[in-house]
Amino acid sequence: MSKIKEAERSIEVIAGQINAQQMLMETIIVEAMRAKAIDEANIMMLLTQGMDAFENNPNMTKHETFGAIGTLISLLDTIKRAKDAKLID
Repeated sequence: MSKIKEAERSIEVIAGQINAQQMLMETIIVEAMRAKAIDEANIMMLLTQGMDAFENNPNMTKHETFGAIGTLISLLDTIKRAKDAKLID
């Protein structure tokens, strides 16, 4: 196998690991909201502040910012889905 193919496969493995970690974190946050351990208002404030911080960070590339904000948007979507499913208030 060529070095390029090995690098591509390594990147794909890492991407899969990151996706799984994101899913687990989203699940933990929704569960904490369900158990009333985390207040929704605080989570929304943190997400908003996080998005602003990423958008205004001159040390991040456009792609890094896109990925970081996309991750936070994914959490918002997970929270919405949990609400729609009546898992959380």
